[in-house]
Amino acid sequence: MQADNNPCIAGGKLLVIHVFAGIIMAFAFGLIFGYFVMLLWNFLMPDIFGLKAINFWQGSGLVILCRLLFGTCGYGKHGDQAKKYKKTLKKEQHQLWWENEGREAFEKYLEKEN
Repeated sequence: MQADNNPCIAGGKLLVIHVFAGIIMAFAFGLIFGYFVMLLWNFLMPDIFGLKAINFWQGSGLVILCRLLFGTCGYGKHGDQAKKYKKTLKKEQHQLWWENEGREAFEKYLEKEN
């Protein structure tokens, strides 16, 4: 049996490639965002507020600082809480429906089938 035909090894190689590509893409997006922050800062801040121009690395640092300070703008734990609430609400609604109409509706369904 050759190792090249083993699907586990092929899947592992694919996973390594995807992880490596994801790291490269994250780094590339970080560079792009840092560059645009630098451009915006250097275009606006010196004229409006009289601040100094910044270089690329300072722009990238601002991106990281803003990410740490402001997070993901509400995505994450708040979304999870909303999902849990909706799931709980659906369960409660289903329980109420089952108590009021469910048994009768199920019995009618069984009568139609027979």
